[in-house]
Amino acid sequence: MDKLCWQTAVERTNYSKEGDSMKTILVAAGTSDNKRNFAVNYIQDYLSQKGIDVNVYGKSIYEVETVDPDVDAVVVIGQPKFTTEVPVIDGTPFITKFGMEGCCDKVIEALT
Repeated sequence: MDKLCWQTAVERTNYSKEGDSMKTILVAAGTSDNKRNFAVNYIQDYLSQKGIDVNVYGKSIYEVETVDPDVDAVVVIGQPKFTTEVPVIDGTPFITKFGMEGCCDKVIEALT
């Protein structure tokens, strides 16, 4: 039986395959908390279903001046006022509700 079948959500979040390290994704959004949380949860669930262990968290785009060094990719919903060396993915699909899977696939590409 696969180890992930019986683990709690917290244990799955902390689980990483041998040799792999958990990736961190920042969702920086200039929208409401509800829309930002929706994007965070959607990305977390989508990548988890693909077998990719990630830590996804959100912040107001207006509060982000620099990107933490442990962040592997940033999904932006709005116009960022920061620059970063990590991949930045346009998160507009989380406002329109069209193309969210494609956006998540771009996140996966950025992480590999």
